[in-house]
Amino acid sequence: MRALQLCTQFYAAVTLLTGTIIFSSSAWAENCSSMPTSGELYSIINKGSGQALDVNTTDTSSAPNVISYDYLGGSNQHFYLYQHTDGYWSLESAYNGKALDVLNSSTSNGANVIVYDYWGGDNQHWELKQSTAGGFNIVSKSSAKSLTVAGSTNGSNVYQNDDAANSSQRWYINPVNVSCGTNTAVSGFASQSGSDGLSTTTGGGSATATTVTTCSALISALSSSSAKVVQIPDNTTIDCRTSARTVAACPLDCATWGDSGKTWYRVPTSSQSCSELGSSSDSTVNVTRNETTISIGSNTTLEGLGSASKVMGASFSLAGAENVIIRNILIDQINPALVEAGDGITLDNSSHVWIDHVAFNNISDGHVDIADSENVTLSWNRFYGYNSQVCANQHWYTNAVVDSQVTFHHNFWDTAAGRNPKVDGSSSRVHLFNNYWKDISYFSIGASNGAQLLIENNYFENSAKPHWNIGSAYFDASGNTYTGVSSTDSYKASGDTVFSDVSLYNYSLDATSTLGSQVDGGTGPQD
Repeated sequence: MRALQLCTQFYAAVTLLTGTIIFSSSAWAENCSSMPTSGELYSIINKGSGQALDVNTTDTSSAPNVISYDYLGGSNQHFYLYQHTDGYWSLESAYNGKALDVLNSSTSNGANVIVYDYWGGDNQHWELKQSTAGGFNIVSKSSAKSLTVAGSTNGSNVYQNDDAANSSQRWYINPVNVSCGTNTAVSGFASQSGSDGLSTTTGGGSATATTVTTCSALISALSSSSAKVVQIPDNTTIDCRTSARTVAACPLDCATWGDSGKTWYRVPTSSQSCSELGSSSDSTVNVTRNETTISIGSNTTLEGLGSASKVMGASFSLAGAENVIIRNILIDQINPALVEAGDGITLDNSSHVWIDHVAFNNISDGHVDIADSENVTLSWNRFYGYNSQVCANQHWYTNAVVDSQVTFHHNFWDTAAGRNPKVDGSSSRVHLFNNYWKDISYFSIGASNGAQLLIENNYFENSAKPHWNIGSAYFDASGNTYTGVSSTDSYKASGDTVFSDVSLYNYSLDATSTLGSQVDGGTGPQD
C-alpha cells in the first residue's frame, strides 16, 4: 500500500506539472468498505465514476462548492471524519477545515452541497450506511437524502437527492495513510448505547488536537474538563517516571515458581501481610517505585501518531469517566520489578471506553484492569508478557475484569502467565472473539462468581487452561482452535447459555487460521 501511495503521489505530481492526466489514480484505490475511524484522514471516491469528492479550489467564496474530480491526492480531496455523540459524522476538509454542508439546510432534492465553517447543524451531520453492494450511502441527517454526483466527468456537481441505490450515490471511504481496514470504527459493547445516555464512543470527537511531547504537557492536556484530542507524535517517547520513592514490599522467593535464585517483590495493601502473599515471613524490605498516575477525564481521545509513539512510567486512571478513546501508543516500564505498583490502564465505574492498538510492556500489575464498567471494547492490543524481573519471566496479572461489560477482539496475549483475562462477578458479560494467545503458562481465560463469557473463533497456541471455570461461571465457546498444550488441556469450559439479557452488536468472525499473521503484525501502535 505504501508503494502504491508513493506511485500515486508521483503521477499526481506529474499531472499537476504537465497539465496532462496520465491516469485516474482512483482506479488504483482500494475501494474500501470498512467503517472509518473518527479523527482519521480519508479520500471519498464515488463508486460510479471513480472520481473523488473535491472542494473546488477555484471557488474562493466563504462556502466553496463541492464537485467530483480525478483523484490527485491533494488536500482538497482529503477529509477528516469525526463521529459525534449522536452517532452521525462530520466530514471536514483537510484543505480549508470547513465541513461538508447542505446549502441553507435545504431538505429538497437537488439542493447543493458545499463546505462551510463547522457549527454542528444537522445539515453538517451525515449517516454512513454500509451498502451491501460495496461502499457507503452518505445520508444527510437534516433531509435523509443521499450524497449524489451529477456525472462522471471532471467538475461534476455534488448535491443531495432521494436515494435510488444508484452507483452515483455510493462512495468508498479510503484511508489516506494506512491500508483499508487498518483503522476500523469502534465495535463491540463500546459501539452500543448505554445507561450513561451515549449512543456510541467518540472520545474527543472533532476537538482541535493538542500535541504533547512531555509528561507535564500530557498531564495538563488530559486534565481538561472539556472535549479534547491529545496526540503524541511518532518517534516520540514521553517519560513520566519520577525520582525513586521508597516503599515497603514483601520479598517472594521465585523457587516456588520453579525459578531458583530470584526474588520478586510485592507491595502489600494495608490489610495484607507478607505471609499471606507467599513470603516466608511478615518482614518487609525497602524498594523503590517511580510511576506517575495520570487521570483521564470524560470526552477524551489520547492517540499516538505512529508506531513509535511511546509513554514510559505512566499509569492511566479512568474513574467515573465517560466516552474515552485510547489508541496507538506503547505503554512501557511501570515498575516492572514490583507487583501492585501500577496498572497500565485502570477503569473504575467508567463507560463507553475504547482501547485500540495499544501495546503494553513491563507493567507492574494489570495491563488493563476493569471494574464496575460498561460499554468497553479492547481491540487490536498487544500484551507483552515476557519480563525477566519476575518469577518464571512471565507476567502474572495481565487483565482483571470485575462486574463489567467488555468486548475483546483481535488482541494478542504474548508469553504471559495468568489473568488473560480473569473475569469475576455476576454482572460481568465478556465477549472474546478473534483473539490470539501464545505460550500462556498458568491460565488464558478464567472466570468465577456468576460471570458470563462468550468465546468465539479464537486461537490458543501452547496456552494452558484456555477457558477455565474457576467456580460458578458460565461459558459458551465455539469455533476456537487449540494447538500445543492447549489441544490436550482439559480446562475448556463451554455449553452454557449466556448473554440472554444482553443485546449483541453486529460483528463478523475471522477464520482462526488467519489470526496469527493478523494479530502479530496488526496489534499495538501502527504507522
